[in-house]
Amino acid sequence: MLRFSKLQMKREMKRLYPAPNPQRKEEFLREFPYFRASCMEIIRNQIGYIQKSIWIFSLLLVIGGVAVGDYLDTGSNYDKIWCMSGIMPLLAVLAVTETFRSSVYGMTELEMACKHNLSQVLLIRMGVLGGVDFLLMVFGVLWIVGQGTIGMVQAAVYLMVPWLSACIVAFQIEKYTRGRETVWYCTAWGCFLWGVHGIGSKLREMVYGEEKFYLWFIAFCICIVFFAKQIWQIYQETEEWRNGCGASI
Repeated sequence: MLRFSKLQMKREMKRLYPAPNPQRKEEFLREFPYFRASCMEIIRNQIGYIQKSIWIFSLLLVIGGVAVGDYLDTGSNYDKIWCMSGIMPLLAVLAVTETFRSSVYGMTELEMACKHNLSQVLLIRMGVLGGVDFLLMVFGVLWIVGQGTIGMVQAAVYLMVPWLSACIVAFQIEKYTRGRETVWYCTAWGCFLWGVHGIGSKLREMVYGEEKFYLWFIAFCICIVFFAKQIWQIYQETEEWRNGCGASI
């Protein structure tokens, strides 16, 4: 009862004696002489922060997908699509785990205390990694459409859907887990998608057939909506996201 009374007293004191609003806060922040880094400087710093092994693994995955696709080539683009779309979840997992690498080592709070807004830093880092994956996807699309039997838009959707679906679940894993567990869970998810993709190798003509493309396009639109919502949550609610108590999707 005594403890409850103290809590009630604190609430009443806050209600009766509210803290005054800060005077000239915006003016002070505008005139404060802190170092202002340009956007390009931040991007260069984040590129330097990303481990070089991520670039190497991503490139090796694409080269491996191309090599297997050329080896299995039977004159149909389905073989190439199957090989390239199978590595997309692994590329996504590499990008997501590297974006949130600071949380693996328990450095999120320190990163939040830096002079740059954490949400902006995460989005810039994510944009750099996603941009590299996008370039690799463009290379994959051009490689797939080389025979001229499938359009670029269709090939892009076939590659984007597995990449986006892997990112969406990996973001949720990053949201609700901590430490090295996030890497293991995300890796397991990427390998699961890759394994399911491999099991369905004999069904690729049916899965990637023209008559099934509308299902892929619907899945692409749904993934885009969920992915955009997650990015918005990370930008608006970074601390809540990292504390696992942000708004769920």
